[in-house]
Amino acid sequence: MALNEKESKILSYIKENPFISQQDLATKIGLSRPAVANIISGLVRRGYLLGKAYVINDTRPIVCIGAACIDRRYFVEGGLVHGQSNNVTSQTSIGGVALSIAENLGRLQEDVVMLSLVGDDAEWHTIEESMRPLMKTSEVEMVPGFSTGTFMEVIDESGKMIIGLAEMDIYEYMQPKWLLKHLATLKRAKTIIIDSNCPKESVEHLLEIGAKYNIPVVLICASMLKLYNIPENLKGLKLLITKHDETEKHFGIEIKDDASLREALQLWMDKGVQHVIITKNSQSVGYASEKYGMHVYDLKNNDSDTYIWGTNEALCAGIVYSYLRTDDITEMIQTGLVNAVMSSKSAYKVRPNLSQAVLRKDVKEIGKLESREI
Repeated sequence: MALNEKESKILSYIKENPFISQQDLATKIGLSRPAVANIISGLVRRGYLLGKAYVINDTRPIVCIGAACIDRRYFVEGGLVHGQSNNVTSQTSIGGVALSIAENLGRLQEDVVMLSLVGDDAEWHTIEESMRPLMKTSEVEMVPGFSTGTFMEVIDESGKMIIGLAEMDIYEYMQPKWLLKHLATLKRAKTIIIDSNCPKESVEHLLEIGAKYNIPVVLICASMLKLYNIPENLKGLKLLITKHDETEKHFGIEIKDDASLREALQLWMDKGVQHVIITKNSQSVGYASEKYGMHVYDLKNNDSDTYIWGTNEALCAGIVYSYLRTDDITEMIQTGLVNAVMSSKSAYKVRPNLSQAVLRKDVKEIGKLESREI
């Protein structure tokens, strides 16, 4: 007997992901879970599926939630002439803050699941083809009528961004209702990493999930444009990573010296954040926690007064990678800083040679980065 439409769809999804749950199948096809169970039983009886014992899923992945997009940079050759054509050289890469963190962790051989919304377009298929070996992308959902996110920036001769353009409307649909479809994955995460492209309501919901299931939650700011997605109450947030200018805008302050940096770090802790990191371009990092106090780390990049893309993502990935292996907070920060330093020297947003062995070698060669208490 030939398969009907629903049977064909179910068989197709199972071929794509043999571990897909009946509830996920029901959601994708628009049936009840019992109806899906009946169809699967029929497929087993007719020999399309082999009846096997349940496989216990004892893996606990790192779940990264946020933007998966294409980044394009245009470097102006000579001075920018407004209102005229300008000669540029371009660089295109796979990006999105959450995706770049996931790529870093995937290259470090961590089990990573990416959650995002994308369009059914060439951009997403390029991303998926490149990232599939490094992370699980099957829970990324394509949204009809929307394009995969894109970010474009124009860079002047000094390395500063003249203008940035973002097509990111699709991420506004990453609402709590969407997260519920992935609750089974979220509940077994060993760490949840969010970028601030996620709507505020979803960030709040993920903090609740983290608290309920004792899962550390990390939040990294994506841009000043997305500061409105940061909740007022951040109680339970394990780590926040943000930039100087984002913090200044968020609190309406100016960070100009150690005293104002201390104030800024304390303002984040007052919101409930356990560990706070504020980066200044690609030069230095301010760190604070109630237990370990406040410190400034030098990234040994004093020749650069601009932000180098991928630095914060590399920092976050390095810290999380080390966090899963040690209780030493200094070692965690050092690992993150070293990954950030080495990434800032690469032409790529995520350095393609990154591996566990390479990171260990980098940490050993660079040694302990200078820090001072503030």
